[in-house]
Order: sequence, then structure tokens, then C-alpha cells
Amino acid sequence: MTKKETEVIERLANEMELVLETDYEKKDMKEKRAVTKSALYDGSKKLKHSIPKGKRV
Repeated sequence: MTKKETEVIERLANEMELVLETDYEKKDMKEKRAVTKSALYDGSKKLKHSIPKGKRV
């Protein structure tokens, strides 16, 4: 391989690593929200209405 091809491959690999990191962060946030929301639901009573409107959990 030439030097340019190697540089292009390295650049693309770095870009993909950044994309994967952001994807993992988004999944972690979704999981945290799901756990919080499930914790705020207790059988027949919805406790999530105790949170003021407009506030994200």
C-alpha cells in the first residue's frame, strides 16, 4: 500500500471509532431513561406524574 492509502484507511478507522462511541453513549442514555421510567411506574399508580411537566427524566 502507498502512504496515501494508509493515511486514508487510518482516517476512516478513526471516524468509525468516533461514530461507535456516540452510538454507545446514546444506547446508555436510553437504557438509563428506561430504568428510571420503569422505576416511576408502580403497579396501578403512575408515579411519573409527580415530575413537573417539561422536565426530562
